[in-house]
Amino acid sequence: MKILQGGAPKCGNFWLYQIIQQILSRTGHDTTSFIQKQPIFDLAKDWDLNYPSQASIDVVDVTDLQYSYRISSIYRMPIVDLRKYIEQTNHVWTHSPICKKSGELLELFDKKVYIVRDPRDRAVSASKYYTSDYMLKYYPQEEKDPQRFLQRNFEELMQEWVWHVFDHLRLSQQYNIHICFYEGLLSDFQKELSLLLDYLEIDLDANERQDLQEAMSFAKLKSKNPKHLKKGQSGYWMEHLTEEQTEKAEVVAGPLIRFLGYPDHKDQEMTFSRIPSHQDFEELKQEIIASQHLLYQDQLPDA
Repeated sequence: MKILQGGAPKCGNFWLYQIIQQILSRTGHDTTSFIQKQPIFDLAKDWDLNYPSQASIDVVDVTDLQYSYRISSIYRMPIVDLRKYIEQTNHVWTHSPICKKSGELLELFDKKVYIVRDPRDRAVSASKYYTSDYMLKYYPQEEKDPQRFLQRNFEELMQEWVWHVFDHLRLSQQYNIHICFYEGLLSDFQKELSLLLDYLEIDLDANERQDLQEAMSFAKLKSKNPKHLKKGQSGYWMEHLTEEQTEKAEVVAGPLIRFLGYPDHKDQEMTFSRIPSHQDFEELKQEIIASQHLLYQDQLPDA
């Protein structure tokens, strides 16, 4: 079984990766990665990366022009033959948005899992990550304060999430993509796990499921990966975002936020919906465009 997992950066991808790896290893599936078989791996496993297992994970980037594999933010090489690459791995991680080459990639995997997270929590988390010592080492920038980074880049972070998530939802039925919720893993791990296992057509008994939950608890993973994992909470945007940022989130992503059942306002309970009110993605796209039109009104020439 070949599994492709995707998600916008800082949406719980690392957690999902560890869960899938646990499922595969506990059911006798081969978890050896392509990158572990490459000469660079013997060097990379001793690099100063963001978490101990990072060098061993198969990460693929997809653009209109090229497939490539990489190790963190440090090493990247083109994939010359995609089918041969996939033959040498069972579990691949990508952050790439949908592009012209995505269809071919999705077709070649048996199972596709995509993780979604509230974009406002994701923006707060991303601002801390992009100003971390690790990222500043490899991607130096002038702004080192998470709050100021968030203020300067909030709209861009929200835009990135909107179209990344929208396109994967739009294609979920065509390519049989399973949608996993970060908030579901936090609030009801066993339910989210059961849905994932059903999709993967893999069975674990009740004791194995409980053992997996304990092994994959956020606290336990954080203790082993302190540089990469921070909060493990949902809804903390309600305390971190300014009123201006909250309003900007509504303009940029409001229609998609509501489509996914996330709360509109700070005083609401943290919720999400696995079953949206409709599946008309052209209608949803037009709602997003109409909402974002407010961002550009001041730039339009006078009639």
